[in-house]
Amino acid sequence: MEQESSVKKSSIVARSGKKSGQWLITHPVGAIQLLGLVLLIIIVAQNLEPTSIDILFWTLVDIPKLLLLLISMVTGALVWELVKRTLLRRKTTA
Repeated sequence: MEQESSVKKSSIVARSGKKSGQWLITHPVGAIQLLGLVLLIIIVAQNLEPTSIDILFWTLVDIPKLLLLLISMVTGALVWELVKRTLLRRKTTA
């Protein structure tokens, strides 16, 4: 009975140590997302001044670069997701 409890304790310690030290190796997508979030925050913080933009016949004056960047990033993410889903749908039907 005593041997079983010592085996359980050592296995718990071994498992917890393994998980804590290798998060970046076992979760590279999460690490990349975290890096992307940090870069996004830096980019946004550096671009707070207002700017103007010409869209066909309209001129939008004094739009914060922050807003323009966020709209561009969200639009890019939506296009990326739509393209990815379309390609996955074609791949499963083929």
